[in-house]
Amino acid sequence: MKAKREALTSLFTAMREGKVDADILDLLLLINSIDGIYTTSSCSGRIGIIEEPALGAKPLSRWLIKVHRPIEFEEAKMALKNARDGLIFLKSQPPIFHVVAEDLERARRLHELGLASGFKYTTFKVISKRYLVEINATEYLTAPLGREGNVLVSDEYLRFALEVGNDMLRRSKGRLPRLEENFKKLREELGEDELFYELAEEFRMGENWRLP
Repeated sequence: MKAKREALTSLFTAMREGKVDADILDLLLLINSIDGIYTTSSCSGRIGIIEEPALGAKPLSRWLIKVHRPIEFEEAKMALKNARDGLIFLKSQPPIFHVVAEDLERARRLHELGLASGFKYTTFKVISKRYLVEINATEYLTAPLGREGNVLVSDEYLRFALEVGNDMLRRSKGRLPRLEENFKKLREELGEDELFYELAEEFRMGENWRLP
């Protein structure tokens, strides 16, 4: 598939540039090694503080801090000193995987796999004749902290919000091993993709990473 070749090229290039989340790197390689499916934008889960010019103005938003691990109180306090404009939110978001399937049956299997792995917001839809499965969980937190550069919450509230957000992130990331095991079973069912190993050799990925 031309689309999978392009997706793999982007993934391998991002890996070589250190732009892929370490927590899901092996899982992404596993998924893309399966015949008839490939990933697009995916994330291992993150927590951070974001500044939005207005509600829903995502393209113009600015992260004051964004990490893929629990965030420390002092890190959050330091980041808040850089707030300038708009609304300030603490956001905690679970892992999310966008997986394209070449046919409806594979999309159905991916949907079942996501749900069985504990990712209860898993859905799939058809986009330009492609079956896109979004493997997603429920642990989302958005807590307002202030606006126009002014933090309007106490340190006690900030500690509490961080505790909740960090716990949600840990909980959602805790499902990744189960998801990986289920993808290993799917690979046994659907088989390996020759294109994956062809491009992995071309990009010499085996020199720095263990291929599935």
